Amino acid sequence: MTTNNSRRNVVMILCDQLRADFLNAYGADFIPTPNIDALAANGVTFDNAITASTVCSPARSSILTGEFVSGHGGWTNNVPLNPGVETLTERLVENGYMTAAVGVFEPEPPDEKNFGFHYFNQFTSKPDSNFMKFLKSKHPEATGPWAGVGEDGLGLQFEYPEEDHYDRWIADRATEFIDTYVSTGKAPNGVAPENEDAPFFLSCGFLSPHSPHLPPKEVEGTVDIEKIPSVVNSTRDDVADVEKTRRAFLNSHEEVVNPESAFEYRMKQRRAYCEMIVEIDNLVGRIVKSLKDNGVYENTTIIFSSDHGSVENDYNVMTKGPFPYKAQLFIPLIIANDPQLKKGTHCDALCGNLDIGATVLDIVGDDRRFGVSRSMIGLSNGTVPEREVNMSEFCDTSKTVVDRRYTYMYYLFSGQSYLYDRINDPNEMTNLSGKPEYAEIENKFLKHIIDFSTISKGIKIEAHDLVHSVQDGIVKKDPKFLENFDICFPIASMREIERLKEAGLPWDYNEFCKEREIKAHYGVYFL
Repeated sequence: MTTNNSRRNVVMILCDQLRADFLNAYGADFIPTPNIDALAANGVTFDNAITASTVCSPARSSILTGEFVSGHGGWTNNVPLNPGVETLTERLVENGYMTAAVGVFEPEPPDEKNFGFHYFNQFTSKPDSNFMKFLKSKHPEATGPWAGVGEDGLGLQFEYPEEDHYDRWIADRATEFIDTYVSTGKAPNGVAPENEDAPFFLSCGFLSPHSPHLPPKEVEGTVDIEKIPSVVNSTRDDVADVEKTRRAFLNSHEEVVNPESAFEYRMKQRRAYCEMIVEIDNLVGRIVKSLKDNGVYENTTIIFSSDHGSVENDYNVMTKGPFPYKAQLFIPLIIANDPQLKKGTHCDALCGNLDIGATVLDIVGDDRRFGVSRSMIGLSNGTVPEREVNMSEFCDTSKTVVDRRYTYMYYLFSGQSYLYDRINDPNEMTNLSGKPEYAEIENKFLKHIIDFSTISKGIKIEAHDLVHSVQDGIVKKDPKFLENFDICFPIASMREIERLKEAGLPWDYNEFCKEREIKAHYGVYFL
């Protein structure tokens, strides 16, 4: 069996907590990643990609729905999506695709249907999970996935052979799906798609390099330890109350007031983090090899990214959270092996994992609106309008807006805010918020946050108030908003049209209503 050669397969490889600046494709030179480098050489690397949220499940839910966190409702881990929200899986099935998800997934399924995937083999640490059954079959003494050994009891290495590592198990499930589906037309669970010879979409979610940092023994010594960036120690007190509080309950008092005392330990953690990236690179190579061995590589687009980045003990905080730092906000995002893209190039368009959904749908030939997601293929070739700014949310704790230079974070209800110039202050140590000379920039970002928050919940504007300037502003943030806009109360009569003309004002801004269903009206001038 071979998949339909006229339509492309899509493989999405998603890491957990991978910061972009630790990859060679983004300028790092201390971790060997030949397989990820090969993806970048065969596609486009997006340099200004951010996460929709620095929380795992909300970010992944934005990939699944194309919506901001405020829109899909899965605002933190273990919270389900809003009922009725459209998912990428549903759209792919509508387009005749075989859909599969293996490994870490995390959005909370509303029911046992697992978002409509034909094949769903999730990694979890639960005792009855498929991975734990596999691990205990080989190591009966194992009590959980986090089997770690290491110097000084730090537990910075996986206890068992690489072939038993949780990320290797995930990669093996991905290659098992490819092998089985290409050879039989069915997934490993025996399920076949609705139409014969269907192309496939495969989501492969790795746990690494998320903590606990447990690389397999086989990658020990692969990282250039001398070149690993040093932890940015900081005892500065001009940080948000939320950040101070997290520092306090996640670190010992000594670590908070004297981060140098924990420096050696934190650098060992960072080395293990880097070694886990080496293992991920090896597993990316296994998946690509499976595609090639099965004769489907040439017809498969590969998307490589992460749910979010990681601070990794910079700024005296551990991993990620409601903090304004680029190490956790900016993510790697590479689209490889697609004929629509120029190989070996970089794109500086403002984008993120929110845009993966629309990109996948663009690849499969579906250009209908998918939330506020935009096709990165279109962003890279200029056929999709660029954003002025981009937004990320940490629940309703903080809202973050970025452009190509600044990061602005507003902590809701506390009134605290942080503005960093990433170009002139790469370590993000000087808060510019509140300084008179930056008031205009800060005011602009606050307005963007209000607009994004409104778009997230769904725009509710009576059509007779949807004047050109309002429409133009919405289109900048949601180019296809009219596809999902409820029309209520357009201009009612020709007399109202004449009054606008007499006033010298635009009168034709409701013309779009002629082509659309009107939910409520007092009569309309064109009827």
